[in-house]
Amino acid sequence: MSRKNNPDIIELEGIVTKLLPGTMFDVELNQNNKKITLLCSLAGKLKQHFIKLTVGDRVLLEISKYDMTKGRITYRLKNKTSYQNSTKSVPIKGGGVGKKKK
Repeated sequence: MSRKNNPDIIELEGIVTKLLPGTMFDVELNQNNKKITLLCSLAGKLKQHFIKLTVGDRVLLEISKYDMTKGRITYRLKNKTSYQNSTKSVPIKGGGVGKKKK
């Protein structure tokens, strides 16, 4: 039986708040205006493909309905930032390496 079709597993979205030793993470969930913190570990495919997580990353996690205090991070979600939306510095156009002066 696939994990996706298992009725005992709940999939939620959270934000990594703390990095702990041994590929463990504190993940914060926002459920019904309550902030819940869970202890989560990485799933096997994330370890296998060397996916790195940092504080502030949005992740998808699985929680067993029998133990709601621990979870497994299964996917790192993409951030929706781009150069048009950010107020940070923008790359300089046309001033690359190897450009000859006239």
